[in-house]
Amino acid sequence: MPCPPFIVIAVLLLILQTAVFPMFTGWLSRLDPLFVLLIFVSIRLDLYRGAIMVTFFGMLFDIFSGIYSGLHPVAYLFLFFLIKLLSKPLVLNELPHQIPVVLSSYLFVTAFTYTMISSLAPETATSWQWQEIIIRLILLTIITMPLFSIYDFVMDKFTSKKALQILIRPKKGNRFH
Repeated sequence: MPCPPFIVIAVLLLILQTAVFPMFTGWLSRLDPLFVLLIFVSIRLDLYRGAIMVTFFGMLFDIFSGIYSGLHPVAYLFLFFLIKLLSKPLVLNELPHQIPVVLSSYLFVTAFTYTMISSLAPETATSWQWQEIIIRLILLTIITMPLFSIYDFVMDKFTSKKALQILIRPKKGNRFH
């Protein structure tokens, strides 16, 4: 079951995004590798595991962002089911589709959260900043393929059969010599 490694990766990525990346100046402070993991999980995992993981990612992001509780889990779950629905007629797990899926998903989640925040609390008046969104889209374009490769590697290493081989290795030679 590949869920535990992705939970650990998600926590580490969220710590990086909230504690380490903001210390950098410029574009590096806007990296969002957790969102790429969210899309990876939505595409590659089955319905039940993926829904649980996406909800967990949303709750983690809500805790660290401090925005309305439950906003990100709802947005992420809606995105997850939308990706699962679209993956039936389309082949979303192919290499050429990864970047457009991530970028369009990011725009969807950003628009959803902006709309919800604007409707729930009009006094906060967050503005839609195209420059910030375009910078994040460019960064997501750059990091999507390498991160998908890393996540694929982790998923291959931690499938149930291979995980058992890691834990139960045959002993070489005679141990009693």
